[in-house]
Amino acid sequence: FFAHDHRESGPFRPVVLAHRPRAMSSPSNNPYHGGYHGPYYASPNARSSRESDMAVPDEGCDARHCVRVVEDYHLLDFSERLNTSSYVNVVFEPEEEKVALMGLKVNLADQTVYPESFRMHNDTLNMIAKAWHCPKPDDFEEYGCYAGAGTVGSTEACLLAGLALKFRWRKWYAKKFNKSEDEVRGVYPNLVISTMFQAAWEKLFKYMDIQPRFVKPSYKTFTLDPSKIKDFIDEKTIGVVCIMGNHYGGQYDPVWEVDAVLEKLNAEKGLEVGVHVDAASGGFIAPFQEGLPPWDFRLKHVLSISASGHKFGNSCCGTGWVVWRQRKGLSEHVAISVSYLGGSADSYTLNFSRPAQGVYVQFYKFLRLGKAGYAAQVANQLAVAQFLREGLQSIKVNGFSIFTILDAVGMSEQKHCLPVVAAMINPDLGLPFDDIDFQHVVAQGHWYVSGYHMSMHHPLTEETMPLFTDSSAEQAMFRIVVKNNLTMRMAAHLMDEIRAAVKFLQEHGKGFQHRKPKRLPTQKAVPAC
Repeated sequence: FFAHDHRESGPFRPVVLAHRPRAMSSPSNNPYHGGYHGPYYASPNARSSRESDMAVPDEGCDARHCVRVVEDYHLLDFSERLNTSSYVNVVFEPEEEKVALMGLKVNLADQTVYPESFRMHNDTLNMIAKAWHCPKPDDFEEYGCYAGAGTVGSTEACLLAGLALKFRWRKWYAKKFNKSEDEVRGVYPNLVISTMFQAAWEKLFKYMDIQPRFVKPSYKTFTLDPSKIKDFIDEKTIGVVCIMGNHYGGQYDPVWEVDAVLEKLNAEKGLEVGVHVDAASGGFIAPFQEGLPPWDFRLKHVLSISASGHKFGNSCCGTGWVVWRQRKGLSEHVAISVSYLGGSADSYTLNFSRPAQGVYVQFYKFLRLGKAGYAAQVANQLAVAQFLREGLQSIKVNGFSIFTILDAVGMSEQKHCLPVVAAMINPDLGLPFDDIDFQHVVAQGHWYVSGYHMSMHHPLTEETMPLFTDSSAEQAMFRIVVKNNLTMRMAAHLMDEIRAAVKFLQEHGKGFQHRKPKRLPTQKAVPAC
């Protein structure tokens, strides 16, 4: 985007303003030397072509121009507030932005230089551990906090939890089968999880040499069937992952039932299989829902829980948390001691240097909302979700509802779920358009609603496989994530656009072909989370 004279080949040549050729020859007046102080739209930068293979420019330019170029990139995205596909929080109070900027300058890994910032990290961690009913550890006085860490999103949290399970299993396996540490390293462990898993677990299987054992659910529940998991567990199983709010439809795996199955199975077979709860989305929703059975550390076999602070925790993007039941046999396996930054400190994360803004904003949010504020916010989101659900059910074609509701409220006996509305165009109606076409037409009204097929790629074989036991991989669906910024008034506008999209698709029938590609050729289809 920096000016370049395309009439000549060869090295970079700044564009010269035609009406002031001599003035531009002086470095002090050259915009790339900071000498040009006029508005961006009168600068050479505004008429420079878009480069497909950019390099760092030879010279810098006015700060205002840099901001304008960044803003132009951002402007051409979808509006983040109208993106109902993503779970990531996008709204911040001015005070939050001030706090985030403060944390941006702090390297949280340097606990010696920034001890109070790390104390804030620990205070935040303790609040989360208590919200998940973690028992107070015996070594609390020594460490001043529960076993856990702030992470770069829930992906890092899941990887750390998975590694802790693997190392815990190695100790158990070596003792049970009288193996040395080197011999155990040659044994290929496995992890049991449903096909509703998020991308973090694909990274664990690929990077950490762990075999996935996928339990396919029914499309009528989207949840792990506890009665089936015993067929997937053996002496090489490091754990079972239960998902509290899968990203496809927002349903909760019945952790409480899985815990009961493991209690019996471990006793019968002499195993020590535990549960990791992937609460990436549900970790800051479930504690504020009444009537939900115990799903957290109140259950004996729950060893660790992870969550995204930047989703329904309402922190900024890149904030995650992991909490272990205890250090011994779990988090101690992933801790390292760092002493070269002027002191000695333990690090529990895969990533080392990282800014503190996620912790700062999360701490701010807990103080700002409190339990009552989070509960009120969850109530609002669930009310908006129900409004959208009823709106979708009201749209008829030839007397039949065009949409089949797939989320827990629409399909499951267990009605607790995330504030997410999941649905599909009723396949029995034989309509000539699908949920992906629906996504593109709704986008013409500025709203982004995510449509995708009920399929997945196996993380090791890359084989395309159906998500469910009773639905084709070709069947499409869509979801609407109700974040705190999706108010009832905005939801009413979204429903207007959905009704208009259905009418448009009906009128065009088979003649409708969306000319814009559904994804760029270089992009791999991965559900947003």
